[in-house]
Amino acid sequence: MKHFTKCVAVVFSVILFASCGTTKETVKVVTGAYERLDWQGRATGSGIPDWVVAVGDNNKREVVKKLDLDGYMVWSFNSNGTDLEFLQNWTDKVELQSNVAQSISSSIGRATEASMKAEQSIDETQRNKALKDVTTVLSNVRVNGLEKIASYWIKSRSSNVKNPKSDSDYETKYTYYSVWALKTDLYEKQINAAMKGLSENTAEDPLLMKLITSSIEKTILNDADAEILAYDAD
Repeated sequence: MKHFTKCVAVVFSVILFASCGTTKETVKVVTGAYERLDWQGRATGSGIPDWVVAVGDNNKREVVKKLDLDGYMVWSFNSNGTDLEFLQNWTDKVELQSNVAQSISSSIGRATEASMKAEQSIDETQRNKALKDVTTVLSNVRVNGLEKIASYWIKSRSSNVKNPKSDSDYETKYTYYSVWALKTDLYEKQINAAMKGLSENTAEDPLLMKLITSSIEKTILNDADAEILAYDAD
């Protein structure tokens, strides 16, 4: 039903879109193979907020800056579908927790693997076992306290036909953007609690746990460099 095209990676009040800067150039409707048909706020003359442009550009650091989210762990999503209501519900309710868990498992897993490879005293078998333990635990984590910061939608149509002439030559879809955040200290407490689910062999090894803890801290410090999750919900 859905196909993930990119993996990666939300404060307690929704930020008004009017407070965000706008990029006027992105509002212009383009004719030909791609056409923007409608967007949130078009009726009132609003342009596309800068944070939306940043999500589309996979620029997590700019998303954090535009929405003033220093001190938060941030997850940004960019999803496509033909039914806007379904797309919003699917992204914000059905898939939110699994997408966040996937992002956490992926980012901490990569950092942990890099740390273990740099430690020559850890052999490949031990490293693979510990890495599997970490990613398995985190892929099932359910983060509490996530807050929706902002959301936005754009309706567009595109065509693979060289010279489209009729509506049947186009595919119409909605792109839904959303940003979620969680205070860093609350996030860290929950991840550390989840680590208690590691197998005894990993949890009782001082060196492994030191490397795992260090990797978690690195992902928190480098959260703004994480990728934005983009997928099709159809």
